[in-house]
Formats: sequence, structure tokens, C-alpha cells
Amino acid sequence: MIQLTRKEDCCGCSACAGVCPTGCISMASDGEGFIYPQVNAKACIGCGKCEKDCPVIRRNDGRRPLEGLAAMNKDEDVRSASSSGGMFTLVAEKVLGLGGVVFGVVFDKDWNAVFDWTETAGGLDAMRRSKYVQAWPGNVFQKVKSFLEQGRLVLFTGTPCQVAALGNYLGGEWANLLLMDIICEGVPSPRVWKSYLKEETARQARASGLNEEEVEVKCVSFRNKDAGWKKMSLHLEFAGKGSAAAPPPYTSNGSPYMQALFHYLDLRPICYECPFKEGRSHSDITIADYWGIDRLHPEMDDDRGTSMVHLNTEKGRRFFEVERTRHLRTSYEEAFPYNNVVTPVKRNPRREAFFKRVAKGKNVTQALQRLALPPLYKERRMLRKFIRQNFVLPARKFLKRKGNED
Repeated sequence: MIQLTRKEDCCGCSACAGVCPTGCISMASDGEGFIYPQVNAKACIGCGKCEKDCPVIRRNDGRRPLEGLAAMNKDEDVRSASSSGGMFTLVAEKVLGLGGVVFGVVFDKDWNAVFDWTETAGGLDAMRRSKYVQAWPGNVFQKVKSFLEQGRLVLFTGTPCQVAALGNYLGGEWANLLLMDIICEGVPSPRVWKSYLKEETARQARASGLNEEEVEVKCVSFRNKDAGWKKMSLHLEFAGKGSAAAPPPYTSNGSPYMQALFHYLDLRPICYECPFKEGRSHSDITIADYWGIDRLHPEMDDDRGTSMVHLNTEKGRRFFEVERTRHLRTSYEEAFPYNNVVTPVKRNPRREAFFKRVAKGKNVTQALQRLALPPLYKERRMLRKFIRQNFVLPARKFLKRKGNED
């Protein structure tokens, strides 16, 4: 039976709830907005399946990719509509072309991040672009298994913990399953996200002389590229209800929500000691923004999005159509100091103070006040120092340690 003594031991994947034969495990949100398993001990039969499938308890070994790439999709429309280089679409289109099914994260009508699936290219757009909030898993693992048992080809895309959890849940090797994960710094709180949306909707309504009830969010893009790929701009569009005119769009590369995210204030507790680094998801393909490309290979940087791609298995190589990309081959050692492949992010000492303010009903902007955060988006020198301390130096120490072990 799953028994949590520390919140740092749960990634919220829901594999335990999905595999429970008696349905005695449910997932419920805590005060920070993250989901955790709740066990009805009286209904538990002690089968141990929940512990067997838990990716935190049953951990994979680390591994390195077979091949690393810096890549851009040659289709500029796809790249423009993607967070970085358009690699998810590249692989998904290949799977769909073979009659397969693609699973990914979308926003529902209330702007909650949830898993969904599509059998058509038209369904891919909702899955593009990063969703900087933890996704509700629902019954996604059961749905994936159902398609696999029908003999369908399936692409599942998620964070490393979600991919590792699905692998445990399914068990064994599935020739018709392709796993693709994204390099993840951590998952922010759904509660904080919904609070921020409410705050921004109210702010834009007031600026337009409207009531909050007359305005709704129409579009969200965490990675708007109008000002450049590296700006990490959050873009919101609004619609007016009834006869109310829509407020103008809101775009910011230093919004309060993004400040909280990139200062690591609102991440799930396990993210600060993530056990899924160093390729432990056992995905076939890993994709990410290729941060540092402007320094390592400036010829591959036009500030419109470059992806880092790790082809981890021969299956991943088969499904990645490299001829549809503009690319160059890079090394694992070269890329990861800038891209958080090895080390978890450091827990911000102000995290608890931030969540205490949120619990008191403060919105995100109010919760950030008086926390004395360094201005990541205004001081380039401070940002470079931050990257060096949190990524480059730990990566170098890791390489040195691995070299001594070998």
C-alpha cells in the first residue's frame, strides 16, 4: 500500500490509482494545488501493485542517448507555432501517418492542463507549445494501454516522471509504443496558475472598464515568439462576453507567473530532488529547448527556436525523420550544462513564504511582494550568474565525478 511520509516522494503521476484493482486509491489536491494519492486502507487487499508501478519507488537506471542533435523543423509555420524547434510535431506527424494515436497535454475549456489524444493532424496544434503547469493525468495510462492492446501505434509525450510511470504501469516492451519526454525543470502548481489567470483577467477587465464576469481568457501561449524565442514571453488573449468588447492582449516576458516559475517558487516538492534526471525516464526520444545554442553553435540560432534532441533508442532513431530538419550533431557533454539534464533545480528558500501568502488568498503578484527576488529578466549579468551556479558548475562536477568513476 502506498504510504507517503514525505511529499518529496510523489510526482503525482497517478499510476498507483490507475493500477489499483479495488479502486481504493484516489488522487486529491493538497493546499498547494498538487495531487497526491489518498488510500482507503479498509478496501486495500495488499496486492502491492501500487508500489510496483510507482516510478519513485521502482526507479530506472540512468542512461545516455545514442545520439544528440540541435535541430529546427524545416516547416517554418510549424516552428513558429511551437515552443522551440517543432520536434514534437515532426515525430507526431510520422506516427499519425502510420495510422497511430498521439497523446499529449492540452488546455481544457477552463484552462486546466490535461492529457488528451488525437488521431488527426488537426489535433496536434492544441498539444504544441509548453504548458507551464502540472497536467492532470486522469485515466491517460488506461487509455494508452487500451490502444496498445488493439494493436495501434501510440506516441506518448510527457514529463520524464510521467513517461517513467507509464513504462512501469504497462510493464515489458511494447513494439507499438513510442515514448517521448521533455526536459523538465519542474512542474508549477495548478492552484497558482488558476489564481494568476483570475488575477490577470480581472486586471485586464478593469483596464477596459468592464466587470471581471464580462471577460474570459481566449488564448494562452507561454512561449510567444513575437519578441524572440529567448524572451520566454507569456501571451494572453481575452474575449468579451455578451456585448462587452474584448480587452487588448497581454504579453510580458516578466509576468508575475513566469517570475514565480523561473525563481522556482511554485514547483512540486519532488522537483527539487527529481529522481528522473540522467535519462531515467527510459524514453525513446527526449526533446527540449536548446539553451546555450547561441554560444555553442551560433549558426543554429536565429532566435526563432532551436530544439535539443536526444535519440535514446534505435526505435527513437527510426521515428525521427532527420531529413525534415535543419540540424547538426552535438554531444551530450556539450549540451547538458545549459539544459538541466543532470541536476534538479535548487529549492528556493522563499518557497514556503510564497505558498503561505497564496494560502491566505493573495494573488500571484501579491504573493511575490516583499520576497526580494532578484530581477532575472532585467539583469543579464545576474541571469548569467544564475545559469552558471545552477547548471554549468553542477554539470561540470558531475562530469568530473563520472570520469573518476570510469
